[in-house]
Amino acid sequence: MFLFLCDIRFPARIRIPIIDFITVFPLPIPILVTYITHNYTRPNDLSSPPLIAIIAHILLLGFFIWFSWEGKVTPFRLENEEVVYRGSLYYYLYCGYLYGSIFIALVLIIRNIFDDEYFVRLHSIYMFAGIAIGLFISTVLTVVLPLLGISLNSISVIGLLIFLWLTWIPIAHFRLFNIELVDFKQDFRNPRISTAILSINRYLLNKLNPVKYKEICDQFENIRREEVYALQAEMLLETSYGKKGSISDQVRMYAKKITDLFIGSK
Repeated sequence: MFLFLCDIRFPARIRIPIIDFITVFPLPIPILVTYITHNYTRPNDLSSPPLIAIIAHILLLGFFIWFSWEGKVTPFRLENEEVVYRGSLYYYLYCGYLYGSIFIALVLIIRNIFDDEYFVRLHSIYMFAGIAIGLFISTVLTVVLPLLGISLNSISVIGLLIFLWLTWIPIAHFRLFNIELVDFKQDFRNPRISTAILSINRYLLNKLNPVKYKEICDQFENIRREEVYALQAEMLLETSYGKKGSISDQVRMYAKKITDLFIGSK
């Protein structure tokens, strides 16, 4: 919000504190990225990051909040009623902290991409894409363009939004990476965005580990085949000894049951 407010022509006594505190609100990002990177592969078994990482983050948070309060960290200055870019040593240290934390997270995520577990690999691809794209856009809008004299600080939040969206998928919807990933049942009546995500996940899994993907497909086919055999046997018994309805009615009823095995609401 401060990114937008600093462009509004408030009185100087209001605009200066807003400009000074622009750098405060991104400060939780490194510790959040650390926590997410530490736990995204095990959403059902969350734990705290290593104590040394937490202590380092707390100390650096306190350091940058203090100097932001003194107005030494913000890269922007109010000159002649205009907000201009003036990077300082504190600001570059601040950027080093943010980008350094994110690069460490990216290294850990890249390592997980080569893990043997496909669940971890798929999650890691989404995490890497979210962080890398968000990092690139934010860097261009908040560092590169201001150095060229182009200030687009108000829309730099776009990079953060992309990061949040792509990283939120594997965290909040992890069923798309394990449970629903192996369920090929189609629901045509209720189209969802998650269906597209599932298709992407299956494509990635087939490329990353074709043997595992074939095993998943074989498992699904075998389960459905056994279910069809059971329904066929049930239909034969019903038509032979049952007294409800004609044979055509029984066939229609069991045809619907078989269809529901592959098509319908999950």
